[in-house]
Amino acid sequence: MVLLQSAGFPEILDANQQPAEAVNPADPVKFNPQKEESDCLQSNEIVLQFLAFSRWILDYFVCYSLPGFCVSCVEEELMCGSDLAELCDRVTLAVVGARVPQDRQAAPWPKTVYFTFQFYRFPPETTPRLQLVKLEEAGRTSSGSLPHILVPVHKDGSLDAGAPGFQRKYLVDPGFLRPGEQRWFARYLALHTLQIDVWDGDALLLVGSAVVQLKHLLRQGRPAVQVSHELEVVATEYEQDAVVLSGDVTRFGSVKPIDVHTVVKGRLHLTLANVGHSCEQRVRSPSSLPPSRSRVIPSALCGASGFPGGSLLTCGAPDGQEDFGSILGPLGPQEFPEILAEAMKNVAQAQKLADVDSELAAMLFTPPRQGSRGPQGAGREGDAVRRRKLERMRAVRLRECGAEPGRRRPGALAQQSVRAQHARDLQVIAAYRERTKAESIASALSQAITTRHTLHASLGTAEFFEFVLRNPHNTQHTVTIEIDNPELSLILDSREWSYFKDAADLHTPLEEDMFHLQGSLAPQLFLRPGETAHIPFKYQTFSAGPSASAQASAELRSEDTDARPPRESSMMATRHAKVWFRVSSGKPIAVLCLTVEPRPHVVDQAFRFYHPELTFLKKAIRLPPWRVLPGRSRPPLRLVAGSFDRWRRLLPEGAPVGMPGEEPPVHVRCSDPNVICETQNVGPGEPRDVFLKVASGPSPEIKDFFVTIYTDRWLATPVQTWQVHLHSLQRVDVSCVTGQRTRLSLVLRGTQTVRKVKAFSSHPQELTTDPKGVFVLPPRGVLDLHVSLRPHRAGSRFVHLNLVDVDFHQLVASWLVCLSCRPPLISKAFEITLAAGEGKGASKRITYTNPYPFRRTYRLHSDHPDLLQFKEDAFQVGGGETYTIGLRFAPSQRAREEEILIYINDHEDKNEETFCVKVTYQ
Repeated sequence: MVLLQSAGFPEILDANQQPAEAVNPADPVKFNPQKEESDCLQSNEIVLQFLAFSRWILDYFVCYSLPGFCVSCVEEELMCGSDLAELCDRVTLAVVGARVPQDRQAAPWPKTVYFTFQFYRFPPETTPRLQLVKLEEAGRTSSGSLPHILVPVHKDGSLDAGAPGFQRKYLVDPGFLRPGEQRWFARYLALHTLQIDVWDGDALLLVGSAVVQLKHLLRQGRPAVQVSHELEVVATEYEQDAVVLSGDVTRFGSVKPIDVHTVVKGRLHLTLANVGHSCEQRVRSPSSLPPSRSRVIPSALCGASGFPGGSLLTCGAPDGQEDFGSILGPLGPQEFPEILAEAMKNVAQAQKLADVDSELAAMLFTPPRQGSRGPQGAGREGDAVRRRKLERMRAVRLRECGAEPGRRRPGALAQQSVRAQHARDLQVIAAYRERTKAESIASALSQAITTRHTLHASLGTAEFFEFVLRNPHNTQHTVTIEIDNPELSLILDSREWSYFKDAADLHTPLEEDMFHLQGSLAPQLFLRPGETAHIPFKYQTFSAGPSASAQASAELRSEDTDARPPRESSMMATRHAKVWFRVSSGKPIAVLCLTVEPRPHVVDQAFRFYHPELTFLKKAIRLPPWRVLPGRSRPPLRLVAGSFDRWRRLLPEGAPVGMPGEEPPVHVRCSDPNVICETQNVGPGEPRDVFLKVASGPSPEIKDFFVTIYTDRWLATPVQTWQVHLHSLQRVDVSCVTGQRTRLSLVLRGTQTVRKVKAFSSHPQELTTDPKGVFVLPPRGVLDLHVSLRPHRAGSRFVHLNLVDVDFHQLVASWLVCLSCRPPLISKAFEITLAAGEGKGASKRITYTNPYPFRRTYRLHSDHPDLLQFKEDAFQVGGGETYTIGLRFAPSQRAREEEILIYINDHEDKNEETFCVKVTYQ
């Protein structure tokens, strides 16, 4: 980290232009919510600074020696993505040399990368492309990786001359947060993590994902804090029918499922900071928060609200601040927003009838019919300016006719016309009021019995509250409860009601069998005269909404994404629910109107699956163990940081495997009703799986949904929330033999314009294309893309192939190559024993006899090019003659056993024979 700090990254300063306090990520964090709320710096500026991306390397070495070709040159070429087999053509195998990357069979080291992530409820973020530049005089770091700093790239491909790295800032202040959300945001930082996906900027392929804890961003009264992380970027490859495991499968000693391969691609160097700022707008204290967090809602008849007046009055004066200026004194209304808001509730401003009702206004503005009294061009009610103009025009006409405007007769006629018009308007108003009287009275009475309340709900979390219902009549009634929103429901089970009351620490009366249920009819409640009852409700939604499913696409967006400030949040639509409490006559005695403001939900873990289009994806995601192994104080497999503490509180310490006990039940729900999501109860100590069955759409559709997991019977609060991304791609099925080349062609169809494209593979050591480099795709033309496959291992798996526009970095086409590889027939088997930990390899020889009567050319390949190299990759041998093949085995620092296959192919790369060499390092 000291080496990276000398590269010139921007320094993070607090509000006083002092360096932010550095925090050790290994130190524990003590979270005090009261200390966060009482902080005078209520504005939080969250800074994410991407510094470098280091390549992960192995502990063993392979060395080369050649006159004029140094070891460092080989290492540098390997780190830049050169193929080891190509270097062997120029280098003679000898003693120790260059380091080999861990994922030799995967994609080479990318030249550019970009990142996708989503912080809190801000929109999903896609960074611009960043060039990987090797740090000058950079050696191997303590974690065994080679650092490459991140430098922004311009559209023309040139590097930015400014400071290296990429920085993104988020301002979380009282103007951004909703009332009462400050405590929610502090809890988000304390308990949750941020998942960052790393993408190849040229190939648009996923490199891997990293997860960082956010708890060190809690300032706890300090002006600014910063923490530097070195995160492992892990790539996970799932087989077609593999069981997916939630949590960290890369930790030493963790349980890894079969057919799930994880590779540490590298390490992401990231700095997080939280800089406090003062703000003019004060945060409301918990005592002054709106009653939306209250668990008991009194009805309007119990004094919750007063009658504001009829429909002709509107609460709140437009000039209320000026009216209350004398009351608030010289400090002004800005210093007392709560006092002003409370005073404005009791203010009503009278309005004109024509401005209140459009139907009445149309009747008043309509000219009278022919033959009616009064002039035809009469002015409208209350328009003094219009009347004054008409009087002036009448006076001018009288003057032109020789009459004086002050004479009595014309004035009397004008006054009579005005009185007639007023009389007509009063008759219209009286008739209109008589016709709408019943409707207005019913509306006023409905407002008198209506209670309005606001809920703040998040995905999968049940919001519990009680409505205090009182029978206002002197007779007993059977009240029917009608609800218009399926997400709002009555709590009918007294055990569930008791559970929610205990969780909310609510000490109100609880009555067993309070509701009368009859088939599919609405629940009913019996109330005596003047009796008051507490009606339990819960609001719970599993619908994420359209804004929550909008995620950053794998396709790189505009290069100017950093120019847009991430200020606007992912606003979720406000929802409404209404409850009627009707007596047997059908008339309501109370009405409850709920306004639901969705709160952001937090994702604990994300899964990204690539699947053929228009097929069903079937996955089993395995949950971590519920009990602690004997002699262990912590589970062997941890969940994503932040959520593990919630799981651990449910686990008995030191409980042995297989012993019956208090194992919590597991329930799952999905945000998409078209996704089948379920889990099954198993025996004590047995692993649990969450089963998913999803129908993929047409390519290149991306389907996003959420899965919530509960450990309580009543599904009150999820302990885990997963986000699943399903990418639908074009499917290409290939049946092949391991070690043998298989060729096929894909059809490329041009777009409306000419494009310069290049094909990229997720496994370039196994899948190659022709043309290999950049080529031109003509508009509306058709070309063949020749694909060659030589898989290194048997089994069924996926290989991704992307066709990318190199000028605009857009994804033109994408395929999912489904490999079904059969193992070859092994004709000979060998066993050798090598010493481990000596730092040098061993040379061996084997013989091969040409079974044909004529001379042939053969090519040599291995399924472990990082462990075995050939003296010559191709040789010729006469008919019936024997050829000696030179082998060079790489050293190993630990004892192990490996089976290496040697493929002997003909000139068309068809497999002739396969040898198996079992290498034992001891």
